[in-house]
Amino acid sequence: MPEPNTPVKETTKKKNPDRRRQIWSFLGILFSFMLLLSLVSYTPADQANGQVRITELWKVLTPDEALQAKADRTQNLLGLLGAVLSNWFINSTIGYGVVILPFLGLAWSWFLLRKKELHRLILATNYIIAIALLFSALTGSVRLIGDVPILTMEWSGAVGDFSANTLYKLIGLVGSFLLLLGLLGVVLTLLIDLDIQQTYERLIEWFGRARAWIKKKRTAPRIEVKREEEPAPRRPVEIKREKQEPVHPQPPPKRPPPKEVEPDIEPPTLHEPDEVEAEADLDDVPLDINAPVREEEVNFDERQAPLEAEAEEEIDYIFPSVELLDVSRTSEEVNEEELKANAELLRTKLADFGVEIESVSVTPGPVVTLYEIVPATGVKISRIESLQDDIALALKAKGIRIIAPIPGKGTVGVEIPNHNPALVTLRGIINSSKFRDFKGILPLALGKTITGEACVDDLAKMPHLLIAGATGSGKSVGINTILTSLIYRLHPSDVKFIIIDPKKIELSQYVKLNRHFLAVSPDIDEEIITTPNNAVLVLKSVELEMEKRYDRLASAGVRNIADYNERVKSGRLHDTETIKHKKLPYLIVVVDELADLMITAARDVEEPIARLAQLARAVGIHLVLATQRPSVDVITGVIKANFSARIAYQVASKIDSRTILDMNGADQLLGSGDMLYLAAGSPKPIRVQNAFISADEVERVVGHISKQKGYSHPMRLPSVFEKKKGGGMTGSDSKDELFEEAAKIIVRHQQGSVSLLQRRLKVGYSRAARLIDELEAAGIVGPFDGSKAREVLVETDAELDVILRSL
Repeated sequence: MPEPNTPVKETTKKKNPDRRRQIWSFLGILFSFMLLLSLVSYTPADQANGQVRITELWKVLTPDEALQAKADRTQNLLGLLGAVLSNWFINSTIGYGVVILPFLGLAWSWFLLRKKELHRLILATNYIIAIALLFSALTGSVRLIGDVPILTMEWSGAVGDFSANTLYKLIGLVGSFLLLLGLLGVVLTLLIDLDIQQTYERLIEWFGRARAWIKKKRTAPRIEVKREEEPAPRRPVEIKREKQEPVHPQPPPKRPPPKEVEPDIEPPTLHEPDEVEAEADLDDVPLDINAPVREEEVNFDERQAPLEAEAEEEIDYIFPSVELLDVSRTSEEVNEEELKANAELLRTKLADFGVEIESVSVTPGPVVTLYEIVPATGVKISRIESLQDDIALALKAKGIRIIAPIPGKGTVGVEIPNHNPALVTLRGIINSSKFRDFKGILPLALGKTITGEACVDDLAKMPHLLIAGATGSGKSVGINTILTSLIYRLHPSDVKFIIIDPKKIELSQYVKLNRHFLAVSPDIDEEIITTPNNAVLVLKSVELEMEKRYDRLASAGVRNIADYNERVKSGRLHDTETIKHKKLPYLIVVVDELADLMITAARDVEEPIARLAQLARAVGIHLVLATQRPSVDVITGVIKANFSARIAYQVASKIDSRTILDMNGADQLLGSGDMLYLAAGSPKPIRVQNAFISADEVERVVGHISKQKGYSHPMRLPSVFEKKKGGGMTGSDSKDELFEEAAKIIVRHQQGSVSLLQRRLKVGYSRAARLIDELEAAGIVGPFDGSKAREVLVETDAELDVILRSL
């Protein structure tokens, strides 16, 4: 029976190239290792023994006494053959630099064995060989200094001596050194992919820090700012001053030198306040200044290995480096004079209105400073809240916000903007230890809190995020920050984005990631969704994906996507006739402007969003919705009820603030990334300065990824029309013979009306109504809406042709 034997022959033919490749790879590793042994065991004493032709080595097997004597005197680990090879490679080529050859052989053999992409290895090989040649010529030039060579010929080899002599005759010895060192620096820069401009900026930053440190050493600070480590509770430094007198802080207590803290250079150190407590009158009002938390910066590029890639297709993915992001050029130094002046004005203004306070504690942030006041006994909090506008007038500041009381504390918070705000960059957040050590599945680098601490949260626990803010408040930058922080942390096999951008320009640059991070619907020809009709289709596709994932979880007997992927990885799941188990990536649906969709197709958009928000968490589908119109007709009660995590940027009115946060406060924000973040389960929001990322930075990150080889095709969501065909409409035979003509009439006139079909097709009401129902099942017209004509979901004949071909 020949037919059963055919697959066996094809499998054997398919395996032969792999087997030959494995054999050649192992031989390459073996010969490279032997060559490495011969080179590292080279000694000039074997040079005389190495003056043997390779064709004469077989004579060692004959009773040739001269050759036998050379073999006995040879010290090389590979014997006479090793002495011959090392002598030729070192003295006749490029000297000691030839030691790179076996390492390159090992690398090439390993890459061939693992079937890895060779493009980067080819580039690295060229650069390394160029470095070895330049090193050989450089050492050859060193040998020309003086009458007696400083180095032996083994350093440069014959090639290095020839190159050095040629350059010496052309441009002299000094010119040779300048040229060779310059070329060596250029090749090294290309090899390690060093960004010269960013390296220069980092050096400038380091010099700036050193200069600030020297300045602080020369000028003793008037107020000692205590730094504390993150796990330790915050302890303020108390400074006593008399009423009605200017602020005259006491000199800081003397400390042993090992315990002194330099704010900009040294890591946080805990100081006990016992030594600074002093006796004071009952009328004194202490001013406590707490230093902002300084996040310890780490090298984020030294990250752990990426998670396991898709079983069906693997790619050699290189994570983007933090060097692609800009360094902050603003200083976060604490202006202590400004803090003291504001605290004094705050105390004076409250005293003018009869509100006595016991103490003031100051916590500087990058953009806003928090002043915590302890009211005297008998003072009502409502009296302080009513003075918000008066405090703003006295301090000549905008965006003052009063927190009365601060949750978990017996204090009232007054947030006052700094005169010289610092720029919070995404690079600083990603390099922070909090982001590096964060254990969440989908970490979002949001920015810095009012204490200067990095704000990082897990989207998987939120599990959905609602964002609102007026035009220019930083909403689009915040979405870029969210997407980029996920890209920096997760492998393309772990997360996919579905991006809906009705404005067409804010998120268009992510289209280059279609083979890495994007998921697309087969029903539409857009990868970044820009039209409301396509948005409705892709949301329905995500609904179908959710249902299919629930079927997978039920078949596997697990309750969430994390357990499912763990079982897939361990191989504990077995495929069935209907379900083939594979790793499921997390899906993040990002909508940049929800208002545009709600205006054009409110019901069709609201229903899938509400259903996904209620059910999609367990299967790893999460929503990020943003709008610049936080009104009740956009953020409806159905949507709002399922989004417990919210971000509010500056809004136009208190009504908009209450719509997004259920409380006032967002209308008092400063704009430019100043936001209130309400975490899931938190009673009150915290103030955060959004991390800034520019369009150029996004372009660099996207460009780095798009240059790499991606998957053969983007992740495809289920087709909505395939479900329609599998449901009530099982094939073309079940449709009315006038179905296609009716569809063309409806699309041409953009009116889903039964009476229109009656007039144009000359049919009765019952048949026209059945045609409308079939068109609804095919996704061409919308659902019944009372006496109004049905909405036509297809705009052009081209879109209709795609739908008709899929039916």
